[in-house]
Amino acid sequence: MRFHLCLLSVLALLVVGLHATDLTAFPSCAISCDENLFSTCSLSTNTTCFCATDARVTTLLAAVETNCTVKEFFTTKRLYQKTCDITPLQRPQVVNPSTLIPFILATVFFAARIFAKSSGLGGGWGLDDYAIIVAYVLGTAIYFLGMQMVRLGFGANIWDITPQSDITLIYKLFQGLAVMYKIQISLAKISVILFLLRIFQTPKFRYLSYALIATNSAIGITWACVDSFRCLPTHLTWDGWMGEETGKCINFIDSILVNCLVNIFVDSVLILMPVYEVSKLQMPLRKKLTVALMFVVGSVLTIIAIIRVIVFWNNRWGYNQTKGLYPLIYWSVIECQISVMCACLPASRALLGRWFPAFMGGSSRRTYASGPEYFNTDGYARQDSKINKSVTYTVNYGDRSQHGDSNSDVELLNFRILDIPSVDKTVTDSSGTYTGTATCESTYQVQRPAVPYGNQTEASALHFEDGFKLLVTWLEVGI
Repeated sequence: MRFHLCLLSVLALLVVGLHATDLTAFPSCAISCDENLFSTCSLSTNTTCFCATDARVTTLLAAVETNCTVKEFFTTKRLYQKTCDITPLQRPQVVNPSTLIPFILATVFFAARIFAKSSGLGGGWGLDDYAIIVAYVLGTAIYFLGMQMVRLGFGANIWDITPQSDITLIYKLFQGLAVMYKIQISLAKISVILFLLRIFQTPKFRYLSYALIATNSAIGITWACVDSFRCLPTHLTWDGWMGEETGKCINFIDSILVNCLVNIFVDSVLILMPVYEVSKLQMPLRKKLTVALMFVVGSVLTIIAIIRVIVFWNNRWGYNQTKGLYPLIYWSVIECQISVMCACLPASRALLGRWFPAFMGGSSRRTYASGPEYFNTDGYARQDSKINKSVTYTVNYGDRSQHGDSNSDVELLNFRILDIPSVDKTVTDSSGTYTGTATCESTYQVQRPAVPYGNQTEASALHFEDGFKLLVTWLEVGI
């Protein structure tokens, strides 16, 4: 029994010793290169002499990179910097305010949209709402995946990440984040297009919208598959950095650049479409500018996409991929949150319009004229009115498919006019005095309920009594 315990203790010490050697001692391959290159001023025998000249460092690292494994090269580079008192690159913050604030704003706007839809505002539930729900969930997952990657060492020099198994884990998380990013961005844009289809009904706009939906779907699916299978065998995507197995991988830099440029083009078209339609609406200039500005805010997403391309191009990776890829992921996380915000702006605007109508340029109540002068006995406008306008409308009834190309000014879908029964003429005597109440009381001896009015004229009968409201509808753009 004691023999087994002793054997286990020795094995444990060997494992700890090997691990400690990996962390604190130079690999044997690096020591061999050092001794062959520098006999009197080597890193292992005279660190002061070795660290004093950058040329020796460059020569040694080049030899180790050529003759040793990738893991040994990273270990040598990390220990060389430690031996020569070189401060490692500072890691980025795990919780970065510049990504946290967009995430919080996206959550607030998303919650406002869900609340508005649940309250019956913003046109009710539709496919655009379900698309943005999935996009928000993916955006949240992307944000927390980015945090976990930074916690493991993403953003630092790849040779400073210990244990080296964390590098493989970072690449796995990067793989999942890249696939989710492509799907999330496409879904957010599809949600915006589906929302626009609920507002603008012109045939050209609808055809272009359907084309953009198909384009965004193709972009999301295609690049998600490209990111998933960019290496064969697939596991080389996350452990190919070790160089221990050969395979085939596509040029990831070219793939990202093409995806970015295509997205920028689609974003530009998506911004111009609603702005052009709003410019043709017959509505006050202030409201037209407000609505157009709401859609122009989407240009922020395009600006971020352009910044993402520039930053990625300036930080194209070499062997230090965890540092070179960090700006790309940083701006991708922000872009995902901004996409959710832009998609939720219209519903949030509807909610603000309900709670703060004055702030949105409206009013919480409307006042209308009342009294006898508001009406005319013959049912027409008064002759002394300063405004006189005659408008003719043609109305088609039926399904949209039957009248989609008609020139109807008003199109009523699946509605039928009910038959309204005729009403007897007002009862008056020879002098024009209203006698309807007396006639009713004499005809119906028992009133259930009792007739509340009496001795009314036709003019006074048109007054609105206290407690009753006049219902007036306005034809406006339902945004």
